[in-house]
Parts: sequence; structure tokens; C-alpha cells
Amino acid sequence: GAHPDAPAPMAERRLQEARGRRLFKRNSHPCDLTNYDNVQYHLHITIGKNCPSGTRGQEFQVVPDTGSSDLWVPADNCTRCKSNTAKFHIEKSCSSEELGDRITFRYGDGTVAIGGSFRDSVRIGDLQVDEQFMIQVDKMESDTHMKSDGILGLAHHYVSDRGSRGRTFMTTLFEEHPHLPRQFSFYLTGNTEKMSRLVFGDADLATNSKDKEFKYGKGYYMSHTDLWLTSVWSIGWSGTGVEVAFPDRGTLGSPALIDSGSSLIVLAPDIYEHLISELRWRFTNCHELKEQQIITCECPPANDLSRIPSLVINMIDEQDHQFSLCMSPDEYILESMDPIDGRSTCVPALQRGSTTQPVPLIFGMTFMRSFYTNFDMENKRIGFARSNLSPLGSGAKCTVDAQPLLRRAIWLLSVFTALFSVIFACYVLLAPQGCCAGAAGTGPEDALQGRGNMPL
Repeated sequence: GAHPDAPAPMAERRLQEARGRRLFKRNSHPCDLTNYDNVQYHLHITIGKNCPSGTRGQEFQVVPDTGSSDLWVPADNCTRCKSNTAKFHIEKSCSSEELGDRITFRYGDGTVAIGGSFRDSVRIGDLQVDEQFMIQVDKMESDTHMKSDGILGLAHHYVSDRGSRGRTFMTTLFEEHPHLPRQFSFYLTGNTEKMSRLVFGDADLATNSKDKEFKYGKGYYMSHTDLWLTSVWSIGWSGTGVEVAFPDRGTLGSPALIDSGSSLIVLAPDIYEHLISELRWRFTNCHELKEQQIITCECPPANDLSRIPSLVINMIDEQDHQFSLCMSPDEYILESMDPIDGRSTCVPALQRGSTTQPVPLIFGMTFMRSFYTNFDMENKRIGFARSNLSPLGSGAKCTVDAQPLLRRAIWLLSVFTALFSVIFACYVLLAPQGCCAGAAGTGPEDALQGRGNMPL
């Protein structure tokens, strides 16, 4: 029998669950993200420690960007920085160390930022690093509608110019917190009532996903760059037979950047044209917005997207197997308002990129709202799990093939019909005249009439 002092099975189970929750909280650090019109997500950070004189750390809203490496904020003397952004005053930080190296960096949208390097502490949520390399930008060239103060680059390392740049934030974070699991994950929502999160350390699948585990893409390309890249075999539309594949790259597939700093799905021009042409005819009154490199169309009556195909992205894993990631029309068709007549318009979240972009495929925030995405630095790979806000279910299947079972059945039926026609034609041409005549009459007209009445 059980010892009288032993906890009851239910109590023991609750005790184990409580211990598990404490352990989970110790290794997982969620940080809330502010959603700005589904175009940018902002993370609150504090630079500098509270000083004995009473001066407190300086606060900024930055874009957490997996497509870049640098952490920068505007300097107090920045030229062409937006007037309403927070500015960094280095003289007010008792924990900063000015390094003085001039750094210039460029982004794919044309933004150029130039500034001087310094080192200081950075706090994000309940995590703090003390010796972080940063840049205070004093000159900005940008035509974009950037709403944040700066950018927090989340790339895993620098591939060049490492001597003058110091360490990336991710490198510093895991060096100063060696017991923190070397990974982070994004849970992005388009619903302002449900908070988006950036989670450092252990991922929280139970809270953020419909799936019980991540599906990881191949990590080959990550070992050759500082970017968060995975491998894609093909991209296309479900049930249409329309896709762009990369068979010339073999089992490596095409490199694809998972970029939390991009709003849309940015495709190389040839890929974009091939895919967008399949969508154009399914909508009415489509026209191109040259500046944004996207199209906008009239929405179907009652916003019924049931005739619009899903987007199918076939990924490649480390075992060279394919797995599909599906995005329903509700996920990649964005609804907007025409500024002229106020009518509702539908905007496919596909953007024509440039021939100079780093990789042919860039999957931005629209993609990441469909999938809880894990960036695993320890194993150099990216994992995907269906977001719990996605309209599709866990393990949703999709294929580019146009109704493959029906197509195969039609093909077999056509083969059978063709063989039957050949055999019947041979019979008509080669059968003895007497045989046919005897079957239907004595004259040629009777023979023809008999063949005409034969069931097919």
C-alpha cells in the first residue's frame, strides 16, 4: 500500500507540472511586440544602466530583424532621422564606452545608415547584456516609411569585417547567458487584441501553435552566410499545376530568407511574374502599384476567396525529404482600402523583388503570421509550426498538382478509350466483308446501317 505521508497521485502530478512550469519560465523569455498596421513589429529595449546620479536607461522602439546583423539607434545629432524618433544621448549614459569606428550599412529597401560605434548594456524584457556593440547613427538616407527608432539585427554572426564590428546581439546574449537555450522564436499576429511575441530561449509551442513540434528546413545555406536561410524545392499554387521549382540546385534547393524585417513575400522578378500571372485572371480590375511593386485588385463579391488557390511552399529538410507549408488565401490576400473611392481592395502579399536581392525568395511577416517560427542557433536551422491563429489545421496538406487523383483517373480512362478506338478501327478495316454482311444483311447499305447501330 501507499505510505500515508506520500502525496496523492493527483497532487504529485500537479507538483510535477508546477516544477515544469518554473523550469520552463527559467529558460523562456517572451517579449511583447507592438504591431504597427501589420507592416512593422516593434520591440521595446533599454540602453544603458540606471546611474547613481539618478539618470535612467534610455528607451527605444526597434524592429527585430532576422535579415540584418547590426543593432543601431539614432544619435542625438542625427541628420535626416525622423523628428519624432527617440535619440540616444551618449553623454547621459554612465555605462557606455565610445569606440569611434565609423560604420556604414545598407538595407535591401535602399536605406543607408552611417554612424559611430559604442558599447553599452541593453535590456530586453527580463534579459540584460552588459557589453553590447552598437551604432549610434548620425546620418540616415531613407525613402521608406520606417516608424521605429532603430533596428535590432538578429542574424547569428558576422561573415566579414568582424574585427571592427564586435559581436552581434545574439552572440552577446548567449555568451553572457550560457544556460539560456541558443534559440529564439517569433509569434506574429495580425490581431491587435492578441499580442505578438519574440521569445528568447525555449519555444512555447503549446501556447502559440496548433502543431506539437517544429518541422525544420535544411540548414546548409546558413553555414555560408550570416543570414537566416532555409531550403525551398518549389513554390506554387495549389491545384493549378503552376509552380516554380529549382531542380538545378538538387537537394539543396533554393535559398530562402526568413525575414522579420520585411512585410511581404518578396520574389525575384522571374518567379514573381510566373506566379502573379496565375492570380491576375482570378480577380477583376487588377492594376500594378509601381512604387510598391505589388498589384491590387477588386475583391470578389462578399470577399469570397474560395476560388483562390492556396500558396504551396515545398521545403527540404536535412534528410532531403520535402514537406509542404500551405498558406490559405485568407492568409496571403491582404484587404486594403482604396484611398480614392473607399472601396475594399484585395492585395496579394507577393512583391516583385530585384535581381540584386541576396536570395531569390524572401519570406517576411505575412508568411511568419501563418507559422510560429523557431530560429535555432545551436543546430543552425529554422523550424516551422502552424500558428494557432491560422485558419488551416495542424499538419495541413497541400499540393500544386491539379487534383492528382482525378487527373490520374482521367489519364487512365483516356488511355483505355484510345486503345479501344484503335482496336475497333482495326476490326472495321480488317474484318471479312462476309462477316459484316452476314451479321446485318446482304448489301453494303445494310452493313453500314448495322455498324451505325452498334453500341459504343
